[in-house]
Formats: sequence, structure tokens, C-alpha cells
Amino acid sequence: MKPYKQSCYNISTMYSLRGADNIDFKIEDYLKELYLQSKDEDCSVGAAPGDGHRVEVDHEAKINREIQERFHINFRIDHKLEESFISSGDDLLIARHLRYLPAFLHTHSFFEIVCLAEGSCSHYINGQQQHLSQGDILIMAPGTMHAIHVADDDSLLINILIRSSTFNSAFLNTLTNKTILGDFFQKTLYHNKEHSYLLFHAGNDESLFRILEYLYLEECSDKRYKNAVKNQIAELFFSLLLRNHEKDVFIPNPTGENDEPDFVFLLKYMEHNYQNTSLKEMAEFFHYSERHLIRLIQDYTGMSFSKNIQQIRLNHAAALLEETDLPVSEISARVGYSNVSHFRKLFIERFSVLPQDYRKARRER
Repeated sequence: MKPYKQSCYNISTMYSLRGADNIDFKIEDYLKELYLQSKDEDCSVGAAPGDGHRVEVDHEAKINREIQERFHINFRIDHKLEESFISSGDDLLIARHLRYLPAFLHTHSFFEIVCLAEGSCSHYINGQQQHLSQGDILIMAPGTMHAIHVADDDSLLINILIRSSTFNSAFLNTLTNKTILGDFFQKTLYHNKEHSYLLFHAGNDESLFRILEYLYLEECSDKRYKNAVKNQIAELFFSLLLRNHEKDVFIPNPTGENDEPDFVFLLKYMEHNYQNTSLKEMAEFFHYSERHLIRLIQDYTGMSFSKNIQQIRLNHAAALLEETDLPVSEISARVGYSNVSHFRKLFIERFSVLPQDYRKARRER
């Protein structure tokens, strides 16, 4: 089995057998042999009858049981990423995805981050097949049913399992506080059961994938404060991902209808122009009909254009309450509400607390 260009990935973070070097590659040699046999026989685990080139996605209970048995017989190990993560007690686990491992549908009780550092792979999520290319970074929420298949010697796929609390701190809290994009990402990952993932096209971002290497090397180490260092590196990784590729994220249409690859630009445009934009002006700017724009915003956010603008105004008001000593009346005027009583009513609906109490609570925290 061909080693990877990045030498750190030749070390396994999952298996350590006495007297066995490069155990990942030995396992992959075995899996590749099974894969080639399945293509020759045209009917085996992970291969579709009648089509040796098409990968069949099967359920975990059937395929994983057989793989577990074969691993135990041949290598005296168990391959179960989630169980290894739970037993580690750490906040996150990073591991290299085994090439030629059959594609079986499964879920995790944690967030999973799939980072394609080299090559390409097939990914199956919510009944749809996706082709991932080099530089793609896929973030999946807990409970997302998916399968991954890498079937060549040159591809390098890195998996990160991360607890929800750690992910919130490293990713969601990294987003600018009180933004429509942050709200939307959180809603997509936590409340969209059918399409609970974000796909970033990071391309050839050397700085980002260098940080990923540091994270992998830390996973391989036995140094003190390992868990804390991994958390810090992960936060840096997500910060760079958002700073460099916020505009490169693909977000699936929650309705299952036609996806809008540039929807993140719509959100950011509303965020930056909430004081003076209108539905008509925005439709003209993006060359959409008003009817199409109304449908897009409703499909993706579950709210009307005016409700989104209202939420942006209130988010900005909350940030001003937290970061300044401006009186509530001035904050109300700054975000576009001349009637302070109306502003207070809307603020309570959004945050379940009076503006002055919100400020006090945030300052005490």
C-alpha cells in the first residue's frame, strides 16, 4: 500500500500492535484485496451485483459485523471509531479513514468532520451520493446517516469526531456573535434533521491542512495536556476554515428542492445591508425575481424576508447591549426602531428577557 506524502499520516492513531509497523497499511492491503475480489467475482460485500465498478451502500448491521470479524481474525483488533472515541475520554478524536473500507450506512452520537486532504471519494448522505474533491471539508451533525468510500491508493481522508459541547466552542462560538450566518449554521446543524450538514470547498489551502497535520501529530503523541492542546488546535482549524472559506460553503436546501450554491451570499448581503435593503433592491442585485427570492429565503431559513431582517436588527441590538453602555433608546434607534416600546416587545420575543436585563446577565456572565 502506497504511503502518504504527509509522513505524519503514516502513523496510526487508532491501532498500536506490538511488533507491527504501519498497521493501517496492512489493514488497507487486506481491504484492497477483498475489494478487488469483489470486482472480479462481481458479487461480494460492498460490491453491487452486475456492476463491479459501482459501490453498493449497505446498512451497518450487515457489513460492519463482517468487517469486525475479519479484523479480529486477521489483526486481533476491532475497528469501531466511535467506541475508540468514547473509551479515550477526550473531547475529540482524529483518525485516518481506511481506504477500501466498504461503504456502510451509520451514524454517530457526535459531530463528525470529514477532511479530504488528497484525491477524491464517494460520500452518501440522506439517500444522495456526493463526490468529494481534494480540499473538501464536510461537517455533519450527530445522528446524520451517511457512508464513505475511498477506493484508490492516492486519496487521503481524515475523520474527526468531536463532542457537541467542544464543537460549539470551537466552531459555532468562533462565528461573529449574533449574526444571521451563525444563527443559520446552528439551525442547519441542530434543527434540520434531513440535511444536517455543511460542506466547505477549501481547495488547496495549505495553511488550513497544515493545522490539520498538527492536530493529527498531537493525537499520535502521549504528551501532557494532550486533550487541551487538541482542543486549541481544533479551534484554530475552525477559525481558519471560517475566515478563509465562509464564502465557499455549500448548504443543502432544507426542503430537498433545488439547491442554491450562493445562498451564503444572500445571508451576508442581508447582514451588511439590513438598514436600507428591500426585497426589490436585493432581487435586482442578485438578478432574481422577487418571487424566486421570497421562496429561496423561506426554504432555507424557514422565515420571510422581513422576519430575517427583524432578526438581524435584534441580533445587532443584543451585541450593542453587551459591548457598549449606550441607553436602550439609542440602541433601538441605531438598529432601525424609532418606537422604543415596540423594540422592547420584539426583543423580549427574540431573547425572552428585557434589553436591560439581557445586558446585566451578559455582563455578569
